[in-house]
Amino acid sequence: MRSHRLLPVAAAVAGAAAVAVGVHQGLVHVASGYEGTIVTGWGRALNHEERLLVWVGALGVAGAVGSLRWRPLAVLPAATGGVVLLYALRASLHYALDPGLYVEVSGYGDAPVRLVLGAEPFLLVAGGALLVAAGVRGWRVEPAGAAEDERSAVQSSVSSERV
Repeated sequence: MRSHRLLPVAAAVAGAAAVAVGVHQGLVHVASGYEGTIVTGWGRALNHEERLLVWVGALGVAGAVGSLRWRPLAVLPAATGGVVLLYALRASLHYALDPGLYVEVSGYGDAPVRLVLGAEPFLLVAGGALLVAAGVRGWRVEPAGAAEDERSAVQSSVSSERV
């Protein structure tokens, strides 16, 4: 097996790892120089959406591995990467529109607080992009059985011509 055929699997594994690490990070933080905390569910179990994102990343890896043998499975990592990208966009826009990011908002006790994006959306975008790239690259790579099937078809046509 040539190493360039494993590139989609490596990209999918890196993307799934970025998603798995990303869901454990904070979506928004209080900017430095401001006092305040954001009360979230961190430190506890992941919520339903975060668990689903990890499973979606694992499904993308399975699709990349399957695309080594059957090309249409390359759609799976691309689709799962799209889901991750849309989730990151939706989550970031939620905080950007409601309290406002990178602008002062009133916090607890009317003290000014500035919220900034944490590491989660950036890791999710990186993971989603790697999953999409794995799908695109997996579609372009020739499946493992294609070369063998072509060789056996040529051999059978040569042997039938001799008869």
